[in-house]
Amino acid sequence: MNAEIVKTQMKSLKLSTAARELDEVLARHRGAAELDWLSELFEHELDARKERSIQRRIESAGFPEIKTLEEFDWLFNRKIDRNKIEELAKLDFVRQRRIALLLGQTGTGKTHVALALGLKAVKEGLHVYCASVKRLAEEIQAALNKNALDVLFRRILAADLWVIDDWGVVSMKREIAEEVFDLLDRRKLGSAMVFTSNRDVKEWSEVFADPVLANAAIDRIFEAAQIVVFEGKSYRLKDRIALPSLKPEEVVAAKRREPAARRGRAS
Repeated sequence: MNAEIVKTQMKSLKLSTAARELDEVLARHRGAAELDWLSELFEHELDARKERSIQRRIESAGFPEIKTLEEFDWLFNRKIDRNKIEELAKLDFVRQRRIALLLGQTGTGKTHVALALGLKAVKEGLHVYCASVKRLAEEIQAALNKNALDVLFRRILAADLWVIDDWGVVSMKREIAEEVFDLLDRRKLGSAMVFTSNRDVKEWSEVFADPVLANAAIDRIFEAAQIVVFEGKSYRLKDRIALPSLKPEEVVAAKRREPAARRGRAS
């Protein structure tokens, strides 16, 4: 066993004194010490620490559920640009503090991909903040009520990646919208972002009460953004039972039976 490997493990475990004195100890014992078992023991400790660290970052991120790209069914919807998503999964956009916009119809897999990108970032040692727009607004309101907005903003701004789901789904009152804009403005190039939205970009301004604020916020979201458009059938409904469609004559017959059925319930 190479003593350098053991020394590297010791340094990773913050055993700097032991690493520094290892050569001297081995020299005193004339190299008789067998280090294979020690290296294996250190490797187990390093693996356990890494796993605990990942778990802490997952809990801190606030993922609503754990999703991976490995479990995504690419064959279900061939309109999704797999190459673009796999390029995002390299996380270069995170290291470059850029923005990924996942846009398209409801249920096509945008949230799954966004959460999977967040989880991959966590596993690579990065810190992630994850929230729907609704939850972000609720957290800001709660922080305002407690006069603790700076604490919340420091936590979010400290993250390497923000995953913001369902942008444009809810409108914000002016006070909250102004704080969201301030958050986006303070981000500058300090954090990367993943946004998902099922609304047309032209409708995003409805999120903000002030159109000037809306346009400024949208400009910041689209700044150096990589866009993936999700089209096609609903990924979310793919495993549900599909009801057979009725023929026109069957629809007419069903409508004729409906009043009788209602009378029966009334009696």
